[in-house]
Amino acid sequence: MPMATATLTPRQRAALPGSYRDTLFGVLKWLLPALAFLVLATIVIWPLSSVQEFSFLLAKDKVAMATERLRVNHAVYRGETAKGEAFKISAAGAVQHSSAVPIVELDGLTADLAMADGPARVTAPRGRYFIEDDRLQIIGPVKLDSTAGYSLDSATVDIDLNSRRVATGAGVTGTLPLGTFSAGSLTGDIQGRKLVLDGGVHLRTFGRKGRAAG
Repeated sequence: MPMATATLTPRQRAALPGSYRDTLFGVLKWLLPALAFLVLATIVIWPLSSVQEFSFLLAKDKVAMATERLRVNHAVYRGETAKGEAFKISAAGAVQHSSAVPIVELDGLTADLAMADGPARVTAPRGRYFIEDDRLQIIGPVKLDSTAGYSLDSATVDIDLNSRRVATGAGVTGTLPLGTFSAGSLTGDIQGRKLVLDGGVHLRTFGRKGRAAG
């Protein structure tokens, strides 16, 4: 068998099970769903986008006493993905301090998704929704944990709702069923299903005893 492997071309050897290319595709198989789930956190701002609706619900005396233009406690959004997977996204609080500052401050972000291979959760302490730019910034540490065996950690994640692009503002690390990875940055095109890890990308696969092997 070693002699047969030696006669293979570099392209054929790269496609063999256990090769770097095979491992890389295994990483993308797990990382792409993780990235797509992170984007679900953008949906938390949908119930908050029609700001004027909240002012109509307030009594005049309460409006006069309020120092913020908008304040919502325990905002929750429930829905399903295109695959029919149920999810729930919640924010402990959302505040727009002034109409002169078109930014909604979000606190205590949590997103739960019932994936086919087990439940997953994304958490982040804070976030900002830039109304005029239609952009969401999730301020970390952003953490994704799944019973399927993968996680994703990053300091800050920027999500452009118009272009459906995601980018981390710093390094990203993660755990997959087949090993661990780290990179200086991560960018993704959700619609095009493209993912780019850049800047000192490292991948370590787990051995038979559960240890990471380079």
